[in-house]
Amino acid sequence: MIDKRTPFFAYRYLVTPKSNQISLQQVANKNKEELMYDIIHQLAMSTKTEFIKGNKRFLFYGSQSKKNIFILKYAREIIENRYTEGDDDIEVNKSKEVKYIYIILDTEHQIVLMERNHSVFHSISQAVSVLSDFFREKMYDFDYVVNIYPLASKRKFWNYVESADEIFELALVMNAPNMAFFGHDDTRDVLRQIKEATNNEEFDIAFKNKEGNLKIAKETLGGWIDYVREIGGKYLLKFSVNGIKETKTSSSDTVKTYISKKKNTKFTEEEIENIKTKIEAINTLESRDDAEDK
Repeated sequence: MIDKRTPFFAYRYLVTPKSNQISLQQVANKNKEELMYDIIHQLAMSTKTEFIKGNKRFLFYGSQSKKNIFILKYAREIIENRYTEGDDDIEVNKSKEVKYIYIILDTEHQIVLMERNHSVFHSISQAVSVLSDFFREKMYDFDYVVNIYPLASKRKFWNYVESADEIFELALVMNAPNMAFFGHDDTRDVLRQIKEATNNEEFDIAFKNKEGNLKIAKETLGGWIDYVREIGGKYLLKFSVNGIKETKTSSSDTVKTYISKKKNTKFTEEEIENIKTKIEAINTLESRDDAEDK
């Protein structure tokens, strides 16, 4: 039974070596794309996979797969106190409940679509952080690290810039080069040189003007900004409009789409093909359109 159409937000997972030096683990094993495919495939094929972070317990249940598309149930264990009548006093009993969201992973485009449901995860960024830690732990054994970044919408960033009366700060976080055919060549080359020189995992850069006179032009910073929005990274923009200061980030600008939520039935072949089409459009910034709220 179809419950409703629900919002899914789009992210990119990026895998980078822990070191510039090729390790024995990397030589002896498959490449990073194949390793991630195996981990995700195993999740999809397994009935239940448990992941502990701190004192929190999370679960993954395999649901469906087709070629490079994998659909999982991503659950969080919730422990609540239940207060009941006792003979001498109010008695406290702990109650366990498991709530879940759907996540859809595309290993071809390295994209994650994550359902938003505040009753399961208080914030979608929390759900993404736990998922990133899970993959990071799995890939660390092969001398790779994993980061998951929001994929920004096509228009909002430059709309913010164009509407701003004053701009105070632009901060960018860029992952080390990962996907060979995405992003401006010059930007990739610079990031690759930095990676080779420093073995960095991320590259942070910030532009500030306390008077609000910061200039952000596509001709000068466009390549850096598009790298963040298309491949994966984070941005933070502080500006004012009509005297009101605002802060926008890639987390509040994550592109979303709507997919029919399932309860007791599987996605049909047609529905999976529709999901694949949505992901292909989201993959590149030029064809990425944010779905309207419904």
